[in-house]
Amino acid sequence: MSQRPVGTSAAGLVLVDDLAERLPDGLFVLVLPGDDGRGGGVEVWQTARGERAVLAFSSIRALVSACGAGQPWVPVSRAHLAQACEELRVTLVGLDVAPPEGHRYPEPEVAEMPDLEPWEPVERRLLYVASRPMRSWTDLVQLELQPDKRGRLMALAYTSEEELVAGCGPYQAWVAIPSDLIGEAVARSGADGVLFNPVLAEESRHTGPVRTWRDGVMTEGS
Repeated sequence: MSQRPVGTSAAGLVLVDDLAERLPDGLFVLVLPGDDGRGGGVEVWQTARGERAVLAFSSIRALVSACGAGQPWVPVSRAHLAQACEELRVTLVGLDVAPPEGHRYPEPEVAEMPDLEPWEPVERRLLYVASRPMRSWTDLVQLELQPDKRGRLMALAYTSEEELVAGCGPYQAWVAIPSDLIGEAVARSGADGVLFNPVLAEESRHTGPVRTWRDGVMTEGS
């Protein structure tokens, strides 16, 4: 746990008692970096008035914009966030509020991204998975794989189109797969596993529309 000063406007601060009315059900909370490359404990801040607060974001796009791609975070439900705030004696949540220092961590390579466990879906929903482009609807879908920090080829799955664009850039092709079928799709792709909502470094993203794949070689448009 860290306790650091944070300066925010009143509009960005939500009382813990008001979380149900003002926060979405799924959130991304800032945590301290862990020794194993995964996120550590929840980062606790202090306002100018001495109130304890945590910083949470409504989307990956908002988090990366405010904190940078290297910022450690964990996905949590609103109910779990309320429970954590009670345990940490936190009274305020800063929603989509940037830390005073801005981008505090270097951007990671995709190989440094840890494996993340998927949220337990409460209902059947779609995941948006990075893929190679299809020339026609009759083409078989091929997932686009990226190596993780141990060199394993991983599929990239996102919980929304917005998160996919934030994580891979606007030129990434994708396919929507029901969440309960993601395991089968990853196994068929030959991937060693799946990363959920990873943020790729700029050099790992496509810089233009991907038109074709020939013998495993990518051709991009200008």
